[in-house]
Amino acid sequence: MLLVRIARLAGLAALVAAGLARAAETAPLQPFQADYQVLRNGKELGHATLALREAGNGTWEFSNRTQGTKGMASMLGLDVAEKSTFRWRDGLPQGLSYSYSQDAAIKSRRRNTEFDWNAGEARSSDGKDTWTAPLQGNAMDRNSVTVALMSALKSGASNPTFPVVDKDHVGEQRYTVGRREALSLPAGSIDAVRVDRQRDDNSKRTTTSW
Repeated sequence: MLLVRIARLAGLAALVAAGLARAAETAPLQPFQADYQVLRNGKELGHATLALREAGNGTWEFSNRTQGTKGMASMLGLDVAEKSTFRWRDGLPQGLSYSYSQDAAIKSRRRNTEFDWNAGEARSSDGKDTWTAPLQGNAMDRNSVTVALMSALKSGASNPTFPVVDKDHVGEQRYTVGRREALSLPAGSIDAVRVDRQRDDNSKRTTTSW
């Protein structure tokens, strides 16, 4: 009887291990941390740290923090932090929560978004202002778009579109994946893929990432 129980426990452990392995395989990206210099017009202003990690129970966390260490950014004590928690769904992040904080000598700011998938709504706040947006599809926060782009590039997507919560609605962010380009950086030459955000025809803003 004891041997039977041990065998059953061993079998259960194997099933659990297999289930965890399958769950890990569904995550299209691996955890990482990357540190960058922050430049403006060729002058260093500070440094930024991006980190993706597993938070447990099928959730992930993506954080982005920028701190001013040079010039005016340092004098103002600039510290900007964003953190997103999400779960993977169909290879893309599905939002759970988002927080943004900006601290500086002249101004501080806080923004938050909570995704309530049971109620089908996202609740956002920015200071005293609050909004509610009906959720749809794989809605995410704006910070998670970076992770979504990484996953889309890995899967070979050429024109990815992401539903992003924007105050009282969920809007679409559309991107076009361009050619590979060699970037000359202080760290050396890096082979990168160009990605351009597609905005409305009357918008003068342009956003290009590599």
